[in-house]
Order: sequence, then C-alpha cells, then structure tokens
Amino acid sequence: MVRDRLLCGTLSLLVLLGVGFCGAGPVTGAEPVTIWCGSSSEHEVALTFDDGPSPLYTGKILALLKEHQVKATFFVLGCKVERYPLVIKEMVREGHEVGNHTFDHPRLTQTPKPVCERELERTRLDLKLLGCSCDRLLVRPPYSAYNDQLVSYLKHTSRKLVLWSLDSGDWRGLDAGTIIHNVLDRVKNGSIIVFHDSDEKDQADRRPTVEALKVILPALKARGYRLVTISELADHLKPCDK
Repeated sequence: MVRDRLLCGTLSLLVLLGVGFCGAGPVTGAEPVTIWCGSSSEHEVALTFDDGPSPLYTGKILALLKEHQVKATFFVLGCKVERYPLVIKEMVREGHEVGNHTFDHPRLTQTPKPVCERELERTRLDLKLLGCSCDRLLVRPPYSAYNDQLVSYLKHTSRKLVLWSLDSGDWRGLDAGTIIHNVLDRVKNGSIIVFHDSDEKDQADRRPTVEALKVILPALKARGYRLVTISELADHLKPCDK
C-alpha cells in the first residue's frame, strides 16, 4: 500500500509537469483507425477487459489467464492506474496488452475537445511511466461512444479506436451462467469480446465475470481458438463480416 501511494504521487507529479509523452508519429492513413473485430478467416479471438484495474478482481483474472496461458487486452482508467499502479505493472510483466479507456470515464461525445484530450493524454502518460509499450496506441472510449472528431484526433496521433463485436453482458450484473452462454453461443472467428474487471466507481461485483472465465477460457481453447491480444488480432485484420 505504501509503495502504491509513493508511485501514485510520482505519477501525479510527472503528469502535472507534462513529462514523458510518447511521440505521436506519422499519420498512417492506409491502416484502419477503428477496429470492431478481427479477420473472419482466422480462428482466433481477443479477450478485452474494461474499467479496471480493480484491487479485488483484476488479480484473479490475471491468475486465470496465466493458468490457461492466455494473453488479453485491458482498457484501463487513468484514475485507477494512479491508484493501483502495481496491478498495471503485473499486467505488463505477464505480457498482457494495456489500452487507454480515458482517465475518468466520461462520454467523449458530450465532452469538450480540450477535456477529451486531457483525459486521453494523462492516461497515456501514466501508462508510459509504468512501462506500457507505445508501439500500438489503443483507445476504447467509454460507453463505446465516439464521433468523427474523436476518430480524426486518434488518426492524427497514430492511435487505434478499438470497439468490440461480442458483448459478454457482464456490465448488466448478469450471473455467471448467462455470461458463459452469451459468449460461447455467439463467438466466431475474429470476435473481440468485452468483459469488465471493474466499473467506473469501483463498486461493481465482478465475481460472476471471474466465475464465467473459469468455463469460457478452457471452452474456447477446446474449440481450437487462439486467444490473442488486440494488436495480434489487428495483424490479420480484414473487413468484418457484418
């Protein structure tokens, strides 16, 4: 706890000083900016987790992923990154991908542009300082709410807007059995599956998500799916089958 607070204070100070932003790099217009799913010809899916990290549930999810030798992508909130930096370090150490879910979870389509940019850039700096790679800059907007202005900003800063094609429904407070059926009944090649390891207020009970993963992870592997990160999925990206 003391180490968390010390690191949190360091992060906050560096954010205020404006230190350490990743270079934006060139605009790569030939690549898709918005990713909904992977290739329908590849027998692979990506597991993603929003709204963390959580001191209660993220560690349990990381342990399950490690047990089943699966890598996932976590879209984290900057306010929690500063609160629980050691959980982020564990994600990085275990080889998971970490993306940007803004700092405070606002609806970006109803937020002034300068505030949107601060939400994204402060979180990006926090992640950079904790050793997260800036090679692939992934952003998932809260509520999956985006507009042309956000897409343009992300394209200009060489980032990807990552959405999803399969909603586990865990955010609705569903029981583990329903979450399992939501995923296993609808999964297909290229699915980007969205789960939640917390919520924006750190109040949600994510025990059903943890219990559901105990069934979902081995079931997907038994069906022969490769469970990959968003960046790995994007390497095989083709137009989605809608």
